[in-house]
Amino acid sequence: MAEQLLLSLLLCSLWSGLLWFATQPLLKKFSALQHWPALYWCLLILSFLPLLPMPELYQSWTVPSVLLLDTVTSVQVLAAQPQHPSLVEPAVNTTFYWHITLSVVCIVSLLLLWRLVKQWQQVHQLIAQAEQVDTASLLSQAQLEVLPQRFEIRQTQAAISPFVAGWNRMVLVLPAYIEDMSEQQRQLLIDHELVHLQRRDPQQLLLLRILVALCWFNPVLRLIEQAFIRSMELAVDKAVLAKQPEQALLYGKTLLCSLKQSQTEQMPALMPGFIQSNASQSFYQQRLQQLFQPAPQLSYWQKWRATAVLCCTALLLNVGCAQLSFSSPPQEWVLPVGKVPINSFYGEKHPFRKNRPHQGLDFGAKRGATVKAAQKGKVLIADDKSLHDRYGKTVLIDHGHGYQTLYAHLDDFYIKPGQTVEPGQPIGKVGSTGRVTGPHLHFELLVDGKQQDPTPYLKL
Repeated sequence: MAEQLLLSLLLCSLWSGLLWFATQPLLKKFSALQHWPALYWCLLILSFLPLLPMPELYQSWTVPSVLLLDTVTSVQVLAAQPQHPSLVEPAVNTTFYWHITLSVVCIVSLLLLWRLVKQWQQVHQLIAQAEQVDTASLLSQAQLEVLPQRFEIRQTQAAISPFVAGWNRMVLVLPAYIEDMSEQQRQLLIDHELVHLQRRDPQQLLLLRILVALCWFNPVLRLIEQAFIRSMELAVDKAVLAKQPEQALLYGKTLLCSLKQSQTEQMPALMPGFIQSNASQSFYQQRLQQLFQPAPQLSYWQKWRATAVLCCTALLLNVGCAQLSFSSPPQEWVLPVGKVPINSFYGEKHPFRKNRPHQGLDFGAKRGATVKAAQKGKVLIADDKSLHDRYGKTVLIDHGHGYQTLYAHLDDFYIKPGQTVEPGQPIGKVGSTGRVTGPHLHFELLVDGKQQDPTPYLKL
């Protein structure tokens, strides 16, 4: 489980990197997309597409009739020849290392989440130290009409940028230096933060930063976060000036004044504000340039067309990967119980079987040893009832292209019918169920419903 989860997360990181770099030429060609924050949420969601199960394409799932017939009942009887435990080489168990790696990933994620909690506490401490201001004295009637029910304004002596914070109860924090600005500049600042409020940017940014903290191992998510913040501020600037385009020059002066007054080391990085603490000089140049050279507008149809193209491309890739997984016969096969002695080879005749040829390999593993899937496939059988009782507890896996593997005489199961397994995934434990003389694994390889010698396929 740990191995599969870690590999899936690694695949997500690679896939998100591919998505990010494939999107850059599109953003350069259509600059209007940079002013659409929803695009980055779309990229973020598609980054986790590899975590979704692959679609199961049509396959013919059948149980070979040779396993259902009882024409050679005694073929498997007394097939195992137990050896002295000191002669049996135990299989290498890498599960411990996968669990250690997953534990390290989880611990770092928890530490980053704790740091996020501390930042949240610092923001609320700053809010608690600020003085409450009469809302009606600062806002116009039009601004009051768009406010949520639970809203307040506070003023702080800290030299920071104005910002909005909260989840259900929203707070607008204004620095004391806005008293030195003109009334028009103050209103532009407040309009900017109210647009953040209407767009629910504080909640979006908080969710995004929680996700980045949890997935710290994926650097692309941090790039998406930074791009989202830039896009968010550009979109808010555009929305503020859409109703009062004549204020573009004054808005630019207000931006520069706030940038000069704000001290970045004191600014709360957790919440959206007029000034971003981690923004570069080029970002503010872009914001100022937009005030006088507005970017082209994106129509409703263009937005959804871009989203549909991204989603359809990603889904087609997911289906394509599923098709590729069944496009060619399996090449490399995993030893079901590692390097252990083989007690009985394919075709071997023995008086115990009335000189009938053996139909598989008997691995002399210890009771309780982990049995692994030899290749990726779908579990058809995982019980002790579907096949003849000589097999005991049995697992039958279909690998596509007519390839199937059978694991008999198990002691326990880790999987269930209908489940898709990966190469090397644990599927059960070695036991002595069915007709045997001792614990071992009976392994069969079937091609088009007929038993084949597994030896050429396995690295024994």
